[in-house]
Amino acid sequence: GGNIATFYTAHYSNPAQRSLIHCNAFAFVDPHLAGALHDCMNVFSCAPPARPDLPVYFYSRFLFSPAYLASVSTPLALNLYTAVHNPITLEGRIQLCLGALSNIDLRAQLAEIDLPIVCVQATQGALVKPVHTEVFVEHRRGGAEYSEAKTIFEALKNPHKTCVVWVKSGHELFQEAREQMSTLIEQMVTGYHET
Repeated sequence: GGNIATFYTAHYSNPAQRSLIHCNAFAFVDPHLAGALHDCMNVFSCAPPARPDLPVYFYSRFLFSPAYLASVSTPLALNLYTAVHNPITLEGRIQLCLGALSNIDLRAQLAEIDLPIVCVQATQGALVKPVHTEVFVEHRRGGAEYSEAKTIFEALKNPHKTCVVWVKSGHELFQEAREQMSTLIEQMVTGYHET
């Protein structure tokens, strides 16, 4: 979603848009992400349609941190993750991976974005590596020296700033760090105030 939101923001001016909030976003497909997506496609293509749990079980190693899986167990984490029925077929999952692999490199276009960016990044994510946050800082107008904000409040005051918020979690932030994510989104929607 972050790649698509970044592309939209760089190419279409929407006066109602005030900022970008990314959760484990990437501006380009790096070798690690490409490898993970190819691994997933291989598993999805080999899994029997009668066992939709197998691909999700494999994918869980990219979604959750080892600490979270140790505290709640993989079966419980997957039960929570799949509590709402997902009708996406195995072929559909392969198409999603192919779509992600087809995302364009947006690093050069980040300098054109005249909105603050807040990057929420999992410290223990195994799908999108934390190094991707550097791209959202370094490729803004003025470079890293001028574009990194230390607080969200500072970022929101300047359309060329990026603030990185680190969350001790795996990739699936809304399951592992639900309270922190809910608080952040609520503050962003209702008006963020520095405390």
